[in-house]
Amino acid sequence: MSVETQILCSTSLFAVTLGVVSALAPATADAQNAPAATAPAALGEIVVTAERRVENVQKTSASVTVRAGQDLVKEGRFTLQAILEDVPGITGGAASATAGVVGGGTDTPAAGLVIRGIPSNIGAGGSTTSTASAAAVYVDGVYSGIGGDYDIDRVEVVRGPQGTLYGRSATSGLVAITTRNPNLKDLGGSATLEAGNFNLQHYTAVVNLPIVSDQLAIRVSGNLYKRDGYIDPLGGAIRNSDARIKVLYKPNDNVSLLAGAALQDNVDHNGGHEIGASLVPGAVTYVDVPVGKVNNNFRQYWAELNVNLGFGTLTYQPAYRTWKQAGVINSVTPLGVGTQPLSTPKDNFLTQELRLSSSPGSKLIWQAGIAYYKNDLVNSNISNFNGQMAFGVDETKQTEALGVFAQATYPVTETTRITAGVRYDHTTVSTGEIYQLGPFLFPPNTPLPPPFVLSGAAGKRKFNNVTYKLRLEHDLAPTNLLYASVSTGFSPGDVVVAASCPASISLTPPCPIELKAETLTSYEIGSKNRFLDDKLQVNGDVFYSTYGAFQSGAINVNEGAGPPAFAPLASPMKSYGVEIEARYKITPADLLSLNFSAIKSLYFNKPPLFARFVAEDEVTDSGAWGSVAPIPVSASFAYQHVFTLPGDSTLRLRAEVLYSSGHGGHLNAAEQANGQQPLVHIDSAVTGNLNATWTPNDRFSVSAYVRNLSNLRYFTKIILDSSGPSYQYQPRYNDPRTFGIVLNVNF
Repeated sequence: MSVETQILCSTSLFAVTLGVVSALAPATADAQNAPAATAPAALGEIVVTAERRVENVQKTSASVTVRAGQDLVKEGRFTLQAILEDVPGITGGAASATAGVVGGGTDTPAAGLVIRGIPSNIGAGGSTTSTASAAAVYVDGVYSGIGGDYDIDRVEVVRGPQGTLYGRSATSGLVAITTRNPNLKDLGGSATLEAGNFNLQHYTAVVNLPIVSDQLAIRVSGNLYKRDGYIDPLGGAIRNSDARIKVLYKPNDNVSLLAGAALQDNVDHNGGHEIGASLVPGAVTYVDVPVGKVNNNFRQYWAELNVNLGFGTLTYQPAYRTWKQAGVINSVTPLGVGTQPLSTPKDNFLTQELRLSSSPGSKLIWQAGIAYYKNDLVNSNISNFNGQMAFGVDETKQTEALGVFAQATYPVTETTRITAGVRYDHTTVSTGEIYQLGPFLFPPNTPLPPPFVLSGAAGKRKFNNVTYKLRLEHDLAPTNLLYASVSTGFSPGDVVVAASCPASISLTPPCPIELKAETLTSYEIGSKNRFLDDKLQVNGDVFYSTYGAFQSGAINVNEGAGPPAFAPLASPMKSYGVEIEARYKITPADLLSLNFSAIKSLYFNKPPLFARFVAEDEVTDSGAWGSVAPIPVSASFAYQHVFTLPGDSTLRLRAEVLYSSGHGGHLNAAEQANGQQPLVHIDSAVTGNLNATWTPNDRFSVSAYVRNLSNLRYFTKIILDSSGPSYQYQPRYNDPRTFGIVLNVNF
């Protein structure tokens, strides 16, 4: 069954569901007023802040999925990719672009994240620096914040453009992670120990200390995660060390100040015994490469001040974050042994936001604010083959952006509301770059050409963007919501330098490539529903999005002429699909969950240059190692049962099945003409997870989990390399079966 057919069938089912909702809504409302003493336990209420205000997720007129932090720990979900694996309409995560891929690092947590068929930009070689990605990740309200993988309260995934309230990069959607804040009343803490195969060791410790009862408290948390590589113990090994301190001061009911500091040090290894390139499609060849290591070091300081002014709440959120990277990536390529030293001695982010919002209970719900963003980057990247430099890049970039926004929701009637929002952003990007071609590209004793230098006005661009949101929502009943919206998002443009101008297949001097700002417009109809006395929840949406100029990152524009020369290129694209989430509390002890998405994303009206290097109309990965392809159809089904044991202890058993459909791979026009499409195709896959948690009391629990139960190994990506005399194919596998035990103690 084609993706279009599945979308049509799913959309039809969604439309029928809306009709059923309309028919059942009055009966449901009456049922809720009836006595419920003998009714099974209902689904609980989940509170979110997706629209910068506290509200029930079932009352939020947007496509939002929530995951609880305590569940993620018990299920062994540490990386962003694992956290999001069963969320409909989303693929990948920062883990797809860093550890276990090529050993590089990223200062952009959303790199490798795909929402609704729209990939986020990713740099060549797995290293992304200061990329304006299509998706955004917020941690404790900080854009591209750190520390979002331990001591988590909740993870909110918002699909669809959120440009009005969040600004840059929230084009396809966002992931908002909230960690636990200090508790003003209770002295306590927790310790979590996890051990698993591949020598996994994971330790988390938290201490909460009230200093002045009901006024001042401190929360300190630390995290250490390390494991061996999945193929080579040393070559793919990772080690992440984190620490965070949060201080909450609340002198009275009208003022609160939260301040925090965090650090994160990652060590990612690469090389060793790894999968190499093969002349035979589908074959897996292993090679031995010297082990390389890349260090990534983050530091972050932030605060949030809230003041109740009576008529509204004033919020100020400043944040400052630094990132440094140093190391070497080793690999085997058709051109020989590749060595890529990476160095980012300076990468500083400063963000500030001042926001004024209406008081809780106001008839008109409104907010307005101003946001400032600044990034200062110094970066170096050198590519060597067989001990000789192919090219070297020294880059500086300064990005500064200022945005103003406002959004309001007005109740037209008691059951109907309309929302309107608008945002204006002004962005300035100043890029300086020195690009030097090396001796590997030329015959022996050939004088090297002078470096290409981009500086001054040639590397400066200014962008002005206006985004908006219009939404109509209607309560069919107290637990049945229907909404329709049109919204926009943007990512600012850029100017980059490629190793050769994509005008011929012969080696040419480096040249700048200018990218315009990205603008996306999305149309969405959705519904959120509770039935059967809040025991059955069915949420769904259909959407259609158009992208004026989607930037496909890290495209090789040096086809067949030697070392790859990566640069982003832009083309219009569109995506459309359906997403469904359902939960059914059969009994107080039994819970069923179903998540499903069918999405089609296509390029159209491709510019000639783009069509030359991106031949397929289907949106796939970009061909760079760190890029991630959209999954056209994905689904997950989970069943959970809780046994009550003697002494009021409980045993929770959970089983989950995940499905991902097949999809194509990246090809340029020449590769497509030579019939390479079937050779880079990725097959569909079905995997399963198991989890068991024993909880004798509220202070102690033991969990055991198995992920990828059958140890199914399948290709998630096949890189086709045509830079040599013959086509070479290099696949990448999914993660193998992993299992572990988690002990959690609260005190």
